[in-house]
Amino acid sequence: MMPNITRGGRMAGLVVYLSGPGRANEHTNPQLIAGDELVTFAVPTGKTLSTDDALDIANVLDEPRKMHGTQIQAPVREYDEEQGQYVTTGKKDAHVWHCSLSLKENEGELSAEKWAEIAHDFVERMGFKDPDGEKTSRWAAIHHGASKNGNDHIHIAVQLVREDGTKAGVHNDFKRAQQASNEIEKKHNLVVLASREHEYGISGDKPAEVARAHSQGTTVTDRAELRRRARACLATASSQGEYIKHLHDMGVHVQPRFAKGDGTKIEGYRLALPSTPKEQGGDGRQIWYSPSKLDKSLAWPRVEERFGDAGQREAVTLMHQIRDKTVAQPQTISKLHDLSPAAYDKLISGKVGPDTMANIYARVSLTVEKSKHGPSAQLSDNFSRVAWSMRHYELPPEVLYKQRNTQQGTTRGIGQARQQWRLATQAGKRDPIKGWLAILQQANRVSRVLTTTNLNRERAQLAIAAHKGIDAAETIRTQRHAELSAKKAGSTPSKGPNTLHPLTYTERTKGTGRDEPQRGAKGTDKGYER
Repeated sequence: MMPNITRGGRMAGLVVYLSGPGRANEHTNPQLIAGDELVTFAVPTGKTLSTDDALDIANVLDEPRKMHGTQIQAPVREYDEEQGQYVTTGKKDAHVWHCSLSLKENEGELSAEKWAEIAHDFVERMGFKDPDGEKTSRWAAIHHGASKNGNDHIHIAVQLVREDGTKAGVHNDFKRAQQASNEIEKKHNLVVLASREHEYGISGDKPAEVARAHSQGTTVTDRAELRRRARACLATASSQGEYIKHLHDMGVHVQPRFAKGDGTKIEGYRLALPSTPKEQGGDGRQIWYSPSKLDKSLAWPRVEERFGDAGQREAVTLMHQIRDKTVAQPQTISKLHDLSPAAYDKLISGKVGPDTMANIYARVSLTVEKSKHGPSAQLSDNFSRVAWSMRHYELPPEVLYKQRNTQQGTTRGIGQARQQWRLATQAGKRDPIKGWLAILQQANRVSRVLTTTNLNRERAQLAIAAHKGIDAAETIRTQRHAELSAKKAGSTPSKGPNTLHPLTYTERTKGTGRDEPQRGAKGTDKGYER
């Protein structure tokens, strides 16, 4: 169960929206399922809500604030490029606390009675209920069907002005909401989110980000795409400087932050995709992200740990050029780099851990899956979660290639598998598609052993997802290989639903901001050229 918290200043606007048809008529049968006793006295639970009902609920919720005249505001903060930090630019009304609680699509639907129990538990664990009544915050929980993506969920609206006119405490509410959700999952036998239980280090998409992506004709959010591109750069770079350069080549905008009084020390950075103008189907906005909020492994201190001092001066120079605008921010992907020698050696030897696999799959995804996020992108996320929660092992090389070939009844030896893959990557010098399919095959082989050896027992949820992802990625690779073989033989293969077309990268720039193909491969996008 995933909580998502927002703050606002219009209780009536929120409740009327939750009780209405929604932005795309996705709200069905809106009902009040639980709430403060004064709320449920005014509007009974289980009734299909009308606009009048919604206004009645909002009026009851707003009474303490209006009666006591208590004002609650929150700062409005914007990023100041010159100061290199967020600054307060004003204040806004923030007495409305709104939280959605959402299940995954595959968890199905809960009854109204079960959701009511969960709502009461959640509000109590968040500290909005007072047994004596004086410090209680009025609240209401509304259910209006599944979301666009099929996720069953409820919305909880809380008035932060208490019955006695004091302000409810919301300090650290994001973290407390996660803790409350974890406890409720266990109490009510819901699926316990492994990402929360084991602190996987990847931030999920926000509802507003998903809605923005849908409005631009894609299911891929900027957050997810930035994470994929940044990880791919970790797979291709051999130094700090190369990492920054590869981000630029990957069409990613970078905004550096230097230590105060020391222009030679990089403290952090932010990333963004180029904005898409309104006339091209976008909204003209550019959303900046802290890499640590995309994936903790992308934080600058982790980048420094990964590369050591290699390329440090080059990175500082590039960051200064970006800050001083002597180097223009990119507007498209100009070059897709090959795997770094270190990543290549780890993959072929089998001495590779989940962190490296996450980065390699991200790079493979850019070529094989193009603008779509398919099995390789999903595997990148899976292994990144594993890497953050289990930062202690590398796969023993002697384990990797001793796999039972169930079709032929033979055991693959280390030398045989390495030789087969070397031949495939050599062929990739002449045919770039073969090279990347060879890399994908090796990545799938390594991942299957890594998952079977290390995850099945310790991280069951991730293991299940990984096995499914590997199967899907291998299916795509096999189909693509058959397509190439048939083409070479002069016949035309049957095109199944997953058959891939030529692997030129599709850039996210045109129309909806997502579907303009580049004119052929760029730079070193020619398989693995070593």
